Amino acid sequence: MRKNPFWPALFRKNGYQTAQIGKWHTGTDAGFGRDWDHQIVWNRPKHPDNAGAYYTKQMLAIDGVGKEVEGYPADNYTKWAVDYVKGANRDKDKPWFLWLCYGSVHGPSKPAPRHLGKYKDAKVPEPADLLGPWPGKGDYLKNTLAWHKDKNGLIRAGSNGEKVGDGAGEKGTTYADWVRQVNECVPAIDEGVGELMKALKETGQLENTLVIYTADQGFAMGEHGMRMKIAPYDANYRSPLIAFMPGTVAAGKKCKQVANALDLVSTFFSFAGIKPPADLHGHDLTPLLKNPAAEWPHACLYEHTGHDFGSDVAKVLKDDPKGAIYQKVPWYTAIVQDGWKYVRYLQPGVPDEVYDLTTDPVEMKNLAGEAKHATRVGELRTALAAELKRTKAPAAMLP
Repeated sequence: MRKNPFWPALFRKNGYQTAQIGKWHTGTDAGFGRDWDHQIVWNRPKHPDNAGAYYTKQMLAIDGVGKEVEGYPADNYTKWAVDYVKGANRDKDKPWFLWLCYGSVHGPSKPAPRHLGKYKDAKVPEPADLLGPWPGKGDYLKNTLAWHKDKNGLIRAGSNGEKVGDGAGEKGTTYADWVRQVNECVPAIDEGVGELMKALKETGQLENTLVIYTADQGFAMGEHGMRMKIAPYDANYRSPLIAFMPGTVAAGKKCKQVANALDLVSTFFSFAGIKPPADLHGHDLTPLLKNPAAEWPHACLYEHTGHDFGSDVAKVLKDDPKGAIYQKVPWYTAIVQDGWKYVRYLQPGVPDEVYDLTTDPVEMKNLAGEAKHATRVGELRTALAAELKRTKAPAAMLP
């Protein structure tokens, strides 16, 4: 039993039916019967022997009953989600929430047979700092470098022994082939989303259903020499975010503001007309969804403290600050506001980083030490401190 209630349980208490289909990687308790009325879940931590089965048969729990299921998982998830949209496994007279969690693209990045080789002839540009150097950035990037140049001048995976679940490092896969292979996993998701939208339209639910397409993270594909998530750069961290609801969400528009996952939770409560818990940290994105040019005074906070939270973070920073590192990336807090990013590392000795994302979207030039930006840096530090205090972060994390 969780110490903190999961918000879908509150939707259930307020008349919604809730469903989760696909990957689960947040503890062995996936919440069927408490958070979810219907669930077809691939619970990775509960079945470690099946944890790598992103593209093969999976051990699933279907409404609490274990079953091994054959087939390409992304296609299975789509079928079950479409069935749910059309009314299967739910009361058609009640509103519903569906959380569909595809696992595709994740290493070992095995495309569906119908998409294998789809991009075999595609040109693959290389990031400017694929092999470094990284002036103005922390020395830790030398330890996260995931690529090397072979005797023939080809860029290949495998430099620091990183383990990201795809075997590319051990095989020495070329950069271009790896990028192509990862991208060949995407069409199965594209097709699935198309099937879902078709089902919503056919059942007359398109205009009254908020559809959010996003991901749990970014993943650097060579940027800053990396092949990983976690680090504070947009390539590693930033996720896609597309919202759709005809007549309610502005169509065909882009929004320059930056949001995070906590904002989505607050937004769901707003669209559902359910009073959220008083201690939600996210901001309701409804004004931006209706008018992407609306005033937005909120900064976007994000952070990396590995597997540690709350008082455990404070303890590490007090007792063993050099231990504030996880998967070779030092802990940090970061803020994005008005097109600028400020990164403050929590491990001693790692310099702050500041980027003007408008003129330098790939974050090549750290402006933290430039006198002409001193005022801006001060404003960003103040904004970071305010967000950490608002979200009740340990005092040891404050700048």
